[in-house]
Amino acid sequence: MSLLAVPIIAVLALFLVLLTSTLLFVYLSKLKTKMEMLNVQMQSTSLLVDDLQTLNNKLQQELDEVVSRNERLATENEQVSKQLEHRIKSLQNQSIEQQQLLAQWQDSQGQDKFYNRAFKLAAKGADIEEIMSECELPRAEVEMLMSVYQQRARSK
Repeated sequence: MSLLAVPIIAVLALFLVLLTSTLLFVYLSKLKTKMEMLNVQMQSTSLLVDDLQTLNNKLQQELDEVVSRNERLATENEQVSKQLEHRIKSLQNQSIEQQQLLAQWQDSQGQDKFYNRAFKLAAKGADIEEIMSECELPRAEVEMLMSVYQQRARSK
């Protein structure tokens, strides 16, 4: 090898070292910039996570309140339903009693028709025999009815 070849190799080696160092410096600068950006993103993400956690806690509280309120309302509705069922049964019993009373009244109205008719016949001047046959009432009842009619007619 010649003497001139050694300095050229040294210059080339130095050039390669400088080039490699420059490339490494640029690469490390870009890496540092990327790391700074990732740190900023990580801080931003951390803030987002904190905000989301706070929001999650608030939502959980609201959900717990809603569940609690729904449980209270369900209990109240159950109590109201029981009260309404009791009222319905009571009203049904009252309705049955009213129907029985109505049936009794209607049965008694059938007999009252005969008495009313007999009283009207007495007012028209019918005799006891005629009222007995028309109204199908026994003699004692017709006589009593005639007596009541005559007392009313005198008091007027």
